[in-house]
Amino acid sequence: MAGIIYTLLAVIFGAFVLWMVWSVLNRGSKNRIASLKVEDIEKSANELIQKYGNDALSEADKLARECIAIGDFQGETIWKLVSKEIRKIQSLGPQN
Repeated sequence: MAGIIYTLLAVIFGAFVLWMVWSVLNRGSKNRIASLKVEDIEKSANELIQKYGNDALSEADKLARECIAIGDFQGETIWKLVSKEIRKIQSLGPQN
C-alpha cells in the first residue's frame, strides 16, 4: 500500500514540475499575442495563399510544428492563428 502512495505522489509531483516548466516557458505569451494586429494575421494568410495556393494551410501548419519543435510557443500560436485565417478565407471560396 505504501508503494502505491509513493508512486502516486511521484506522478503528481512530476506533473506539477512539468506544469511549472511549461508555464515558465510560456509566460507572457498571451500579452504578446494580444498586441498582434488582426491585419498582420490576414496579410500573412493571404501571402501564403498567393504563394502556395491550396497548400497554404499545410504550409502554415508545418511552420507551426517547426516553431514548437524549437520551443517557440509564441511563433506556434501565431502560425495557428494564420492557419485559422486561411481556413476562413478558403471556406469563403474565390472572391471577385
